[in-house]
Amino acid sequence: MDVYSNGSFNNISITQSGTASTQVNYVDLNIGAAGASSNSNTINITQSSTGGGKAAFATISGNSNSLTLQQKDNGSHWADITLSGGNKTVDITQQGSASHMAKIELTGQPTSLNLTQSGSTQQFYSITHSCATAGGCAA
Repeated sequence: MDVYSNGSFNNISITQSGTASTQVNYVDLNIGAAGASSNSNTINITQSSTGGGKAAFATISGNSNSLTLQQKDNGSHWADITLSGGNKTVDITQQGSASHMAKIELTGQPTSLNLTQSGSTQQFYSITHSCATAGGCAA
């Protein structure tokens, strides 16, 4: 699924599921496409395939945006998330059985980030946060 949108006050919910071993859940989401800021958006993505891979690529620019991403069981979880602007909330859950990989890039503040990667072992992630404040960001 590809979603490209501009504008503010959008409420977007995406649900993908399946049980076949070849079932792949894939989302490419871009809010604030072509450099246009989009404010006060709520995005919920649920990928619950129990047989195949799950991948979510989300780029969101603007202020007061919220992203919730849930990828559930049987492995092969990939999240590539980029949010810019202030007052953002990111909540990511990737469950079992391993193959967890998350790349999260955040710009602006304040930021609320929750990343949960569950069993069975592999839990790779990269988090980059640039606060864009001349004197640096308070801890």
